[in-house]
Amino acid sequence: MLLRHIERGARIQICVESEQHTDNDIYDAVFYDMHDLINETSFVAQCTKLNKNYSELDRNTVLRIEFSSGSDVLAFNGRAIGKMYGDLVIIEQLTAIEPLMRRMYQRDEIRFEVQVYGLPIEMVNETRFKPPGMKPIISDVSFDISSGGICIVSNTVVDSRHDPYYLIDFSLSNKDQFLLPAKLVRRTNCVRSRVGRYDYGFQFIFDNMPDEKRRLTKAILSRKLSLRSM
Repeated sequence: MLLRHIERGARIQICVESEQHTDNDIYDAVFYDMHDLINETSFVAQCTKLNKNYSELDRNTVLRIEFSSGSDVLAFNGRAIGKMYGDLVIIEQLTAIEPLMRRMYQRDEIRFEVQVYGLPIEMVNETRFKPPGMKPIISDVSFDISSGGICIVSNTVVDSRHDPYYLIDFSLSNKDQFLLPAKLVRRTNCVRSRVGRYDYGFQFIFDNMPDEKRRLTKAILSRKLSLRSM
C-alpha cells in the first residue's frame, strides 16, 4: 500500500516512538492530503495538538502512524518536517506501510479481567490446560475480544523467554471460564486507549481445541446480550 492510497479524511493515530512516551505524545489526527505529489514520500496531517507541539519534535524524532483500511490495521514510521496554517503538519514517510494484523473476526469492546502467562512452545498443541502456579506476566483488563483473539492495553511490558506463545486466562461469566493458548501477533506503544502505554494483540490457537472456539463464540454473544439488557 502507498501513501496515496490512504483516503482523505481517514482517521490516523500518531505517536512518538519512545519507551518513555506519555499521553501527551499520542495524537489523534486526520489524513488531510498528500504533500509530495511527485515522489509521494510525504503527506499532510491535520491535528491541532501535533501542530502546537511541533517545536518539541526534532528531525530525529520517529513517529509511528497507524490507521485502519477495511479489515486491516496498518502502520509505518515517519517524521515531522514542517507545519502549515490550519492545524496542519507535514510528515515524511520513513518506512513501508505494513499490516499489523488482519481482522478476520468482528471484535467487541468488552472489559473483563485477564491474566497472561508465558507458554513453552512444546505445550502449544496441548488439548487442555491448567492454571500455572506462577505470577502472570500481565494481570489487567481486556480492550476488546473476538472468537479469534484478544487485545490488551496495559502499562506492563511483556517479556517472556517463551515469546511469542502465551496462555490467556479469563472469564466472561461465572460459567464461561477460559484458559487458551495464544500467539502474540502485535505489540506497539502507539495505543488506541489512554488506559495503558502498550497495545498487545493475541491470536488464539484452536488447532487442537475446536470445541473451545465454539464455546468462546457463544460466550461472547451471551456477554453482549447481557450487557445490552442492563
